[in-house]
Amino acid sequence: MAPRIGETVQPDDLTRRAHHQISEMLRDSSKRLFLMGILASDDAGSSQYANWTRKTCQEIGVHFHLMKLSPENVATYIRAINDNNSVHGILVYYPIFGDQRDDEIRQLVAPSKDVEGLNHQTVHRPSDVAESRPPKQGRSIIPCTPRAVTWILEWMDVHDRTRPAGERLRDQEICIINRSDVVGLPLAQLLAGEGARVYSVDISGVQLFQRLYYPWHSEGLHGKDLPNWTLQTAVQRSRVVISAVPDPAFKVNTKWLQRGAICVNVSSEKNFEPNVVEVASKFVPRVGSVTIGALLYNLILCSARS
Repeated sequence: MAPRIGETVQPDDLTRRAHHQISEMLRDSSKRLFLMGILASDDAGSSQYANWTRKTCQEIGVHFHLMKLSPENVATYIRAINDNNSVHGILVYYPIFGDQRDDEIRQLVAPSKDVEGLNHQTVHRPSDVAESRPPKQGRSIIPCTPRAVTWILEWMDVHDRTRPAGERLRDQEICIINRSDVVGLPLAQLLAGEGARVYSVDISGVQLFQRLYYPWHSEGLHGKDLPNWTLQTAVQRSRVVISAVPDPAFKVNTKWLQRGAICVNVSSEKNFEPNVVEVASKFVPRVGSVTIGALLYNLILCSARS
């Protein structure tokens, strides 16, 4: 049967599902969780994200406080609240300086409070890849956006639930346009860990991430260069295309897509052309609100460790 074409999947329903499950988990907890937000720039996206976080925390029952600081005071403040046992999670809104200093700040957040999963000591181990599933499953801190995208794919039945964990994306080919340390790379590792062939694309070229051994073996972590491949090649081969390019000039050419492909736009920019729904079976235009659900799930995991 030919796939049904043209469904735009708004993330609101997916977000409500995540928030409902997280609310149930919070009701089972004996303590009220405290999330500390740190804002040190005038970036409009950061301010919007902070407002979304505040609203979601109020709805779910998490205490959220936003601290506005000058960039020069952020490091000192983080060091102070790392030792505050009443704070269960720290959320820093980036960019602050917009350069290497931002990564230095990420490494200052204590792993036990790193709800974003951006500290190098926090990032999940290869053996944890099967633990990315929606709430009530999985105990590893995973960067929020990759976790949110994996939830969305599972909720859209990309995963084969009849297979054991670690093989639910076997035979799937997925293109991820972005290989950053906070989005594209961990997402490629997560999806490859479930058995997918993942084509990871960035400005330097295309790499293949694939689980080489069953059960998991560490060689599957590292991308293998595909020197003759282009973005077009990767998109044409893939049933699922995920783009996270923060550039308004970038667009995935709809003509490259398989008919019936599933397309997920992760960037705040529109990485797909308006006619994507003429070819794609499902198109997710944004994931931001689901990302906050993933953030709060990580907060629950952090609080369990404190």
